[in-house]
Amino acid sequence: MTKNAPEKPAIAVLGALAYDHITTTQTPFGGSGPGLNCKVSGTTEHLGGCGGNLVHHLAALQHSPLLLSVSGIDHARYQTALGMQNLDLAGIYHDRNAHCASAYIISDPNGQQFTAFHSGPEVLPATWVRHLGSIKSKLAHCRLMLCAPFPPELMLHTMNFMHEHNPTALVIWCPGQFTDQMDAAMLKACSGYSHWLVVNTHEAQHIHTHAPEIFRSNTTVITHGEAAVEVLLSDGREKRYAVEKVSGAVDPTGSGDAFAAGLASQLLRDTEQPLAYLDAAVDAGLQRARHCLMHHGAQPAL
Repeated sequence: MTKNAPEKPAIAVLGALAYDHITTTQTPFGGSGPGLNCKVSGTTEHLGGCGGNLVHHLAALQHSPLLLSVSGIDHARYQTALGMQNLDLAGIYHDRNAHCASAYIISDPNGQQFTAFHSGPEVLPATWVRHLGSIKSKLAHCRLMLCAPFPPELMLHTMNFMHEHNPTALVIWCPGQFTDQMDAAMLKACSGYSHWLVVNTHEAQHIHTHAPEIFRSNTTVITHGEAAVEVLLSDGREKRYAVEKVSGAVDPTGSGDAFAAGLASQLLRDTEQPLAYLDAAVDAGLQRARHCLMHHGAQPAL
């Protein structure tokens, strides 16, 4: 499966592989989500998970990243799709005693989403670090790591491993759905290894409440749905980027991952001075997110 993959990928992506079960409801969500009785349309299944989504979009942007993830006994269909994209799969730890991760996603008419996520095989930190050690030579050549939502302990160990073995790599941290499960100590520990932070409004609020100093040590990109993207620079300056309204959007699933992939694809141009490409990075992220919004599922056709 990996014989044609590049020997020295420039980007490492940490994140889950999952099967997404996507459905919609015609009832707008309340403040607490879909409520106790939510009637939905027919469910469709798609390849998903932040790790899988990110490498899919990066492949569309002509990158061949090294994927760091965990798969289960039902991985065959996903592995085939990844192999067709000429991706390096050496970073996937395969657990033969559990199923892959899965997500159950409901979207309301306003594009709001409720997601119930099963994170798949549970891997002990020590086992995961040994796995990273087996691909150390590949990680040593990566100029950028995109750390997407993953169990917090494994995110921390992965970024720490990268810091020890490839300290010059640019690390972009997207804690995603795990953000509000992390206390101040864990947030600070992870942010100590990151250079850029990419979060949405809800995630930014949790960090602001528990560990606001993170915003001063990272270049922070905050997405606000259809509102302007906000960038907080570590020197205290702020920049805003207008978001073009998308007419006829089909499905918001995975648009945040698409944005992060587009952003990273431009920052890779100069990982020592990434701010030189900030405008291009945000623009590329928004373009990729708009493309994702126009398709069902998080991995639209390349």
